[in-house]
Amino acid sequence: MSHLRDFFKSQRKGTIMQKREPVHKNIVLKAIEKAKVGIWHHNLENNEILVNAAFAEMIGYSEEEINPISKVDWNKFMDPDEIIGFFSKLELCKSGKIDRLIHEFHIQHKNKTWINVQCNGSIVEFTPKGSPKTLSGIIIDITELIDSKQNLSYRYEIEKLVTGISLDFEGILQEDIDKVINRTLEKIGEFSNIDRSYVFMLRKNDEYLDNTHEWCSEGINPEITNLQNLPSSIFPWWMKKLKRLEHIFIQDTDNMPPEASSEQEILQSQNIISLLVVPIHYKKKLLGFMGFDSVWEEKFWQDADIHLLKAVGNIIANAVHAKQGQELLIKAKEEAEEGNRLKSAFLATMNHELRTPLHHILGFSDLLIHKKPNTEQTQNYAGKIYKSGKKLLQIVEDILSLALADQSDIRIRNEVFEGAQLFNHHKSLLEDILTVSNKQDMISLKFMPAQEFLNQSFIADKTKINQILLNIFRNAIKFTNEGVIEYGIRMAPHEKITFYIKDSGIGISDDKQELIFDYFRQGDESNHRTYGGVGIGLAISKKISKILKGSLSVDSVPGEGSTFSFTLPVEIRRKDTPNEISLQKIPDFTGYKILIIDDDPNGSLLLGDLFKGTGAELIQIQCENDEFPIQAKNGSIDLILLDLRISVDEGIKLANKITDTTDCPIIAISTHSLSHEKSKTLPKGCSSIIRKPIDPEILFKAIKTALAE
Repeated sequence: MSHLRDFFKSQRKGTIMQKREPVHKNIVLKAIEKAKVGIWHHNLENNEILVNAAFAEMIGYSEEEINPISKVDWNKFMDPDEIIGFFSKLELCKSGKIDRLIHEFHIQHKNKTWINVQCNGSIVEFTPKGSPKTLSGIIIDITELIDSKQNLSYRYEIEKLVTGISLDFEGILQEDIDKVINRTLEKIGEFSNIDRSYVFMLRKNDEYLDNTHEWCSEGINPEITNLQNLPSSIFPWWMKKLKRLEHIFIQDTDNMPPEASSEQEILQSQNIISLLVVPIHYKKKLLGFMGFDSVWEEKFWQDADIHLLKAVGNIIANAVHAKQGQELLIKAKEEAEEGNRLKSAFLATMNHELRTPLHHILGFSDLLIHKKPNTEQTQNYAGKIYKSGKKLLQIVEDILSLALADQSDIRIRNEVFEGAQLFNHHKSLLEDILTVSNKQDMISLKFMPAQEFLNQSFIADKTKINQILLNIFRNAIKFTNEGVIEYGIRMAPHEKITFYIKDSGIGISDDKQELIFDYFRQGDESNHRTYGGVGIGLAISKKISKILKGSLSVDSVPGEGSTFSFTLPVEIRRKDTPNEISLQKIPDFTGYKILIIDDDPNGSLLLGDLFKGTGAELIQIQCENDEFPIQAKNGSIDLILLDLRISVDEGIKLANKITDTTDCPIIAISTHSLSHEKSKTLPKGCSSIIRKPIDPEILFKAIKTALAE
């Protein structure tokens, strides 16, 4: 303070002090030392500036560190852009053109931050010649005042921005929502001077995130294409906070909590320094979030800013929810229209596909009855009736398969089979279909089974495999007029088998390759399509392949042909494992009495022939009403085969009657193909149900199991 004491001593000798009333020295010194404002004194003769402790503290120094301050050092404290303006006013004051120096400028703190100050001063001493000698005054920190003014203005501007955004969303069309969201991100980004703003939306039960909207400032690379289908599980800390509808503000990604290490790595890989994320939610249900990134420098968001941006998030949430509701309505409408289309397509297809073979059957039957054709004509008509009957049966089986494929409780029935045996069955099947089609002179068959497959035994659902391949075989022949059909089997990694059927047929265009796996759809859906069929075979095959945890796909070029590939997992059966019943072996039931109850004479005849060579003693009867044979009562029967007939309730009633009289095992035979019907029709005492048409292997296996119990 010695410099200041000298200064005030000189003041008492100066002109101005001589004109004022005397002031006690100690009082002046005490006032200076206790002053909370900065006091400065500028000696114009040596250009030195003296300041008090309050001013030194204001900019982070002690009084001893900076006194005296030269003009060059003073310039170092000031903003370079403001130096000229300050000293210009100083010169005006020195020249007497203005009475007082009043100027606002920035001065640098010791910690390199800038504070706003206001400097007030005047000439307090003159030389004997009357020239200005000393300038003195006060300096006040007005940073808080300036900030409050700026904050008030900023609050007004951001509230005006949010109000404008809200008005943007009022009354907009659903198709314009995405445009308005993008415009909103741009407005906020430019107003807040950030580098990137964006929206992410959740989907699939909140398991995945998609970057749906984005705005980037100049020089910032867009990220929207790279941020799709992101598992939300990679943001554990982030999602936990958002699901509590909390915002996330990170001023410096270098200083994130340890539990946010996963998020920190992702953010820093995008060079993000600061960010703010606010939730987008509707009625407390998190839909997604809106984010704001700063890449070049740290960005601080005030609580009031965050509150207003959350309001913007709510505005977007309402718009998105409305859009999703509209999309659901549109989807429901499209599904209803598609349902009507499928219904119409089904009725139209069935009308044509059923009436055509029925027309042939009834027409040629009428000719046989009334026209008395010769032998050659009779054989010709009978052949056509047979082929039309087979076609009609195929349609009926397809419809039953459609119903079966729609059941949720389909069971996989795995069995052991030889690779060579399955291939030979498929080879015969494909040759038979080709023969029936009358295309054997135009199409040649090529078979390419892998030797590894032929030499192995497998465990899988053989019946469902055959059902899938049968549909593909039929299609290959139907849509190939000439050329080659190749059927091959190869082993795939991880105990999988791939069956493929390659044809040289009409092919399928790219836009129809997914469509053909839908019900009642074909590549040609015109009213005058060349190829018939119900249009459900491939749809059923696709569904069954999924049930088997396999895949069915097509690769096709129009005019060049198609290749269908069916891959499914199997269990390889080792050679030292005992095999199951084989169709080639006739079981030995010698010594067993089997009672067949069937009111269909043709069905009884077929069963009788099936048991030839087994050694079983058969008793075949028709049982009507509540009557049942005396043999069942006296216990001389070892097994009963009971046809449940078309009336399920009647068959169950009869089975219960038999069970009340004897403990003889019963195997039911039924025409019902659906699994829920099977469980419903299984009467008390029946060990199993066999579905018509009867597979001998399945029947004999069931009989052996029942007799062994």
